[in-house]
Amino acid sequence: MNTVVRPAGLNERRCISRDVLGVYGTLVMCARYHQDGGAPLRDQINKALKSCIVEHPVLRTVILDVESGAPKLAQQNALDLHDHVRYLELNDTHGDGTHTLQALLEHAHNDPLDQWHLRPAWRLYVVPIPSVASVETSTQFHLAFTYSHALADGFSGMLFHKTLLKALNSLAGNAFDNEPGLECLDGMKSLLPPLEHAAALPISWSFLLRPLVGEFLPRLLVRALGLSSEKSSNLWTGAQERPKLPPSSQLLHTAVRHRLIPNVLLERALAACRSRQARLTGLLAVVVARALSCALQARGIVKSEYRANLPIDLRRHIPDAQNGMANYASATYGMVTALQEQRQIMIDSDWSMAQELTNALTKASSTLADQPVALLKYLSNFRDWTLRQVSKPADGSFEVSNAGAFDNAVSPSGAGWTLQDMVFSQSANALGDPFNVNVASTKGGPLAIVLTWWPGMLGVDDEEKLMDEVCDGLEEQLANL
Repeated sequence: MNTVVRPAGLNERRCISRDVLGVYGTLVMCARYHQDGGAPLRDQINKALKSCIVEHPVLRTVILDVESGAPKLAQQNALDLHDHVRYLELNDTHGDGTHTLQALLEHAHNDPLDQWHLRPAWRLYVVPIPSVASVETSTQFHLAFTYSHALADGFSGMLFHKTLLKALNSLAGNAFDNEPGLECLDGMKSLLPPLEHAAALPISWSFLLRPLVGEFLPRLLVRALGLSSEKSSNLWTGAQERPKLPPSSQLLHTAVRHRLIPNVLLERALAACRSRQARLTGLLAVVVARALSCALQARGIVKSEYRANLPIDLRRHIPDAQNGMANYASATYGMVTALQEQRQIMIDSDWSMAQELTNALTKASSTLADQPVALLKYLSNFRDWTLRQVSKPADGSFEVSNAGAFDNAVSPSGAGWTLQDMVFSQSANALGDPFNVNVASTKGGPLAIVLTWWPGMLGVDDEEKLMDEVCDGLEEQLANL
């Protein structure tokens, strides 16, 4: 039995349409956990997850009537953790955990969530480190939380790990048993309201009319959401046409490349940003554009303009949502000019662009007014709009989504469980940019950068090598700040 709570909100409906059509998969927030022995791992995970489910109503939320134009959110009255927890043992041919992490991200993104009306759209993947160990004998694990963007955003993944780590370190006082079943009782926390009900999202006439000139309403939404603009011949947007979609019953494939930037380079980058009045996200957008420009030039593709889409979190304006999982994201964008010279060192003009992007992020995140996500109220049919957009070429170059830094102060010294190396990733997006740059870190730890894309979207024959070269160029530039 399920209890209907409310209709899905506007941004939730947009993401539900993507999920149902298979043109976007999941968000993944992964971390490395260490335990000092104790009870059997599966028992500990079961008990801790039950605390998480009680704390975060999203984890017991199902989506009804997904094929209709009016989906509803309902609270499940009972859960079976067997439906949500996967214990994997992945081979690591490199021996250093690098291949295991990439294999895990690829597996998580390409293992579709389904039957949203029967079970909440999330999973936890547990992978021992090193891969030669078994789940029963290992004391280190990758724990990857994968979930639908329809109900939760990037910061929600951070909140989940914060709650899980606290629960693992509080098992002695945990009232739940270690069985996989959980009965959801009356009186548990309520699901947060949709964004448009949680906050006022005023739209000025200038913001509304500017993209309306000469455009039909759906085009307005694409443009204002940062997914479209008038193209310059020097703007790189990947392939001229998007690849052919898979059959309707299959999920869009996601390819993955990742790098862990050592903490010493991260701290150097943060210090350089502070001295230049820039934020890390702005710096990374410039560095990625420069690395991409260089890699494309080596393939005879000469482009100098790159559009970076930049998601933002609106929680700062919603006091009741500071510690709640929900989809409270919006976005802005900025342009980067990357010249073709083969140079590794940022110059003043590069830092000026990083400052401009920082200013755009600061301005967009400091207000609820004129948020692109508010324009969704003018969209009448989310499914038809989604299908129209997947048939159009991309209008941006890449997205930089920074989930932030996990404060491992919640993992005190001497605790039974500790957490390191937070990694954020999101699936390829058939409506979005050629590739995503996904960023996260743990305080005192490395900066994790994950590139994800839809194969065929980059417009070159050697896409994996191109993404490897972008990673190489990014790391080299950070090392030379």
